[in-house]
Amino acid sequence: MNDIAPLPGSLLTRDAPAHGVGRAVLRTGEFERVRRGVWVPGGLDLSDADVRISAVAAQLPPHAAIGGWSAARLHERAVVVDALEVFDGGRRWEEGPSVAPGGVARVVVCAARDSRMVLRPDVRVFRSPAVDRERTLLAGVAVTSGPRTAFDLARLLPMHRAVVALDRLLHLGVVDPAELADLLVIHRRGVGLPAARRAMTLADGGAESPQESLMRLAWVGAGLPRPSCNPVVRDPGGRFVARVDLIDGTAGVVGEYDGAVHADAERRSRDTRRQEELEALGLLVVRATAADLTSDGHGIRLAARLRSAYQRAARRPPERRRWVVAA
Repeated sequence: MNDIAPLPGSLLTRDAPAHGVGRAVLRTGEFERVRRGVWVPGGLDLSDADVRISAVAAQLPPHAAIGGWSAARLHERAVVVDALEVFDGGRRWEEGPSVAPGGVARVVVCAARDSRMVLRPDVRVFRSPAVDRERTLLAGVAVTSGPRTAFDLARLLPMHRAVVALDRLLHLGVVDPAELADLLVIHRRGVGLPAARRAMTLADGGAESPQESLMRLAWVGAGLPRPSCNPVVRDPGGRFVARVDLIDGTAGVVGEYDGAVHADAERRSRDTRRQEELEALGLLVVRATAADLTSDGHGIRLAARLRSAYQRAARRPPERRRWVVAA
C-alpha cells in the first residue's frame, strides 16, 4: 500500500481563532463553509468527494469511522494499480434516491448504535459500529478496514452496484474472499446478510472496470454459464492472439466492452483485426457499449445477443474450435 495523499484541509469554526483565523476572515471568501461548523479554503469544489469526506471527518466522534463508498474511496486512493476512479462519490453509491445536494452520494459514517450523530443531507449514519480490528487510518482519517468496507457495501447497496464495488476492492487487493466469509460469521445477526452473501457469490476480482462487472452480470443474468475475466487467448501453436474482457472458453463466446477509448479510427481498426483473429479461431465475439449496460444491470438487449451467440457457437463444427484459453 502506498502513502496516500492528504485530504483537503478542513477548519472547524471553534478552532479558527487558534489558527489565527477570526470569524470575520472566514466570511471574506478566503474560506467557504462546506457544512455547519466546517470551513475549507476558498476555490475548492464543494461537491468534490474528497472535500466532502474531509468535512465530515473533521467532526467525526471517536467511536465513529468513515465507511461505505467513502472508505472505499480512500482505500482506492491508497493503492495505485490503474487510473480509474471508481468510488467517485456519485449518486450510484447512494443506497436509494440521492438526498445530498447535487445528487451525489452522502458520506457514510459507521457509528455506535447509541450515537447522538444526527442525519444530515450530506451524511448517511450507519449504526453498526466498527470494532478496533475493523478500523484503520488513511490520510489521517479513521475509516473502516478493507474487509469491513467491502462487507458493508455488499449488504447496503443494490445488487449490481454491490458487485461492482466488491469487484473493485478485490481487484485492488484490499480484501480477499476469506476475509469476507469471516465477516459473514462475525456479523451473522447484522442487517443485509442474504444480500451480502449473494453479492459475494457473484463478485470476481478479475474484473478490471465497472463495465466489465456489469457485462458479466448481464451474462449470468441471461442464464448463461459464468465467464472468465481477462484471460489470454492463444492459437493452437501457443501464439498470443488477444487478452479478452470475458470468455466462456467451453462454449467459445467472447464478450468485449467498447468504451470511449475505442472511438477513434485507429483503435477501431485494431479492434476489427483483433476480432477477425479471434473469429478465425472459431470464437464468437459479442461487443457491448454503455448503452447496453446500466448500474442496475438492465442489459436486456445484450442478454439476447449473448444467448444468440451461444446458439450459433453450438453449431460450429469441432474442427473450427481452435482457441486455447490461458490464465
